Amino acid sequence: MIQDNKNIFSIRKFKTGTHSALIAKYGIVLATTAALMGAGAVSADEVTSTQDQATTEQVSPATPTESSSQAQTAVTSDIPTSVPANTTQEQAVTAVDKAQETLKDNVATAQETGVVVKEGETQEVVINDNNAADKTSEVLTDLNKQDQAVKEATAKQADNQKAYEETTKEREQVVTEGQASLDKSTAEVDKLVDQAKKAGLLVTESTSDKTPTYTETKGLTGDELRQAMADNLKLYKEAIAAGLAIQGKSVEELKQALALYQANRKAYTETKTSRDLAVSEGQSTLKKATAALDEQLAIAKKYELAVTTATSDKTPSYKNLKGLTGDALRAAMAENLKLYTAAVKAAADAMNLSTSDMKKQIDAYAAALADYQKGIGTNTGLKWQNGVVLEAGSGATKMTGAENVVSFADGSLKAAAMYATQGNNLDQNTDANFENIFKIDGTGTILVKNTTNGDVTLTFSEINSPYNTGTYVAIWGDDNGGIAWSVFALYSGAAQGGAGESASGSGSGIGGRILNYVYSYKVKVVTSNDVSVVTFNDIDNKQTIDVSGLDGAAIEKGKNVTGSGTRYSSGAGDKSQASAGVLDSNGVGWTFDTAKKQDFTVVHSVDGKNSSIVGGVFGVASEKPKEPKKPELTATKATVNAPAAPEAPKPITVAVQKATVTAPEAPEAPAPIEVEVHYYKMTTTPTPETPTPAQPQPQAPVAKQAALPTTGEANSGLAVLGGLILSGMGLIGIRKRKED
Repeated sequence: MIQDNKNIFSIRKFKTGTHSALIAKYGIVLATTAALMGAGAVSADEVTSTQDQATTEQVSPATPTESSSQAQTAVTSDIPTSVPANTTQEQAVTAVDKAQETLKDNVATAQETGVVVKEGETQEVVINDNNAADKTSEVLTDLNKQDQAVKEATAKQADNQKAYEETTKEREQVVTEGQASLDKSTAEVDKLVDQAKKAGLLVTESTSDKTPTYTETKGLTGDELRQAMADNLKLYKEAIAAGLAIQGKSVEELKQALALYQANRKAYTETKTSRDLAVSEGQSTLKKATAALDEQLAIAKKYELAVTTATSDKTPSYKNLKGLTGDALRAAMAENLKLYTAAVKAAADAMNLSTSDMKKQIDAYAAALADYQKGIGTNTGLKWQNGVVLEAGSGATKMTGAENVVSFADGSLKAAAMYATQGNNLDQNTDANFENIFKIDGTGTILVKNTTNGDVTLTFSEINSPYNTGTYVAIWGDDNGGIAWSVFALYSGAAQGGAGESASGSGSGIGGRILNYVYSYKVKVVTSNDVSVVTFNDIDNKQTIDVSGLDGAAIEKGKNVTGSGTRYSSGAGDKSQASAGVLDSNGVGWTFDTAKKQDFTVVHSVDGKNSSIVGGVFGVASEKPKEPKKPELTATKATVNAPAAPEAPKPITVAVQKATVTAPEAPEAPAPIEVEVHYYKMTTTPTPETPTPAQPQPQAPVAKQAALPTTGEANSGLAVLGGLILSGMGLIGIRKRKED
């Protein structure tokens, strides 16, 4: 049986240039095969294995694995393993040379790929015509196996190198990206830690190693290396993610703690500043009020005035600030400062009022003492002065004086007042003027403002003037004198008599709108300031006064005045001027030990038919020298404690955890695969000369099919035919392989 090992095979395609070059160099020795196809066949029994085989690393054909990126098929050699039996020695040499060229070419490729090829000694094979085919087949079979081993080593070395390059590149990329991410995260943590420490936070740092347990890659190649590195990089990525999560949590906690602490510090600074400012202003206000009070105390001491001093604490109940931060601290401090400010105002107002009262009393005492020492009476009574203002109060109407009310003279109210007060001859009460006339509606109040010692309120009522058509009061005064008035009334009808306070009731008859008789009136006198001396002036022409509200005073009477207690009278005649204010023959004076706001009432009546009743109070006589009584002074001091300052926020403690991840070891460069090869030297043997055989006789042609020649073995012709068929199939396979 003729052997033909020219099988169809495929070579795995590689991406790199070195690997692609292998495909071009893995050719089929077509020329040798074609030269041998017609030379006959070799018997199967004549094919033997070469005893001196090349020692090489056994490289099994690559088989696909689950992790392999592409399928691999068995590696085969292009070197044929047999030649036809009728191969000549020259053909044998050519066949072996061609096969060894193929092997050398593949060896060169293997060496370029990194395979270490150890070349053994060249073996000499002596052939002759009889054993050329057998020996050649043995050599070719050995060269085929060597070539297959070289190709397998080349493929494996290329795949190992590719796996090394791929895993190295992938590891470098993954580790670079992972470490960059972790480094960036760590830098952010370090930056925040630095900020937090500078801000005052207490930061504790710890580092945890998140490096996983990697698969050992030392000595691994090919898909085993790929799988191991893929597993390691997966673990590495997971460890990096865990490290980033840990540090990310630390970053967030640092940010939150830093923001909270900074907010607390801001609240503390703001509240402390507002508190310090409010306290500074408050203490300044209190100090100023206290200084003013102390000044009056010093003046009181100068005048040897006794002062009762009291101190009150106006400190409010503040909110407790302990442990408060942020907005809670702001709200509490705002409330405390509101309370403090109000308390300071109340304290200052109380001291200022006490100071004002003391000053008023001390100033009054000092002025009175000075006047007394000069023989001048001051603030014991009061006088009319330039600038006094008269105003109508309730029940009183201030008149212009030009109103037409009577049927004599020019008919004006002013003329009526003048004749009613000064008489027909205008020779009575000559001090009077009639610039201020008030109509009294039953009861009327007239305000006398801006005297030498405050204001005086005069309220007239109970004017006894029967059938009157109007009751009036004319008010006047004299500089340094008293406050004088004339009460008169009008009448419509006829009457007999004169006018004035001294009218006798006889005279020519008159009628129409005329003056009426006035018999009595009541006047209530109230002072706005303290007064110790009261005088009532001008009790003339059989007049009487009944006084109430002046009890407890020492009384001084003029020589024409009689009476005591609360009732005083005088005889006939116009003896005094109401506004003179001098306590002469027809006046009464009341002197009190202590000045006070006076409030008294006088009922002034006359025994006769008078058209007016004239009276007056105060004046020079009320301001007689008198040693002033020392006032009883009270000084009220007030204190306010400031609200507590806020507590500085306690530093926040933050535990920061960082992570480290060690990258998996880089893959080792694959160790070169070793393979051994050896070559052959085919030595031919000269063919001996043989006699030329006799020419055979021509035979007659055989019809349809001639018998096959024999070679000494049965059916050798059939074997030759089979060999041709197989060779043809081999050509078909070669064509098919080229097409692939």
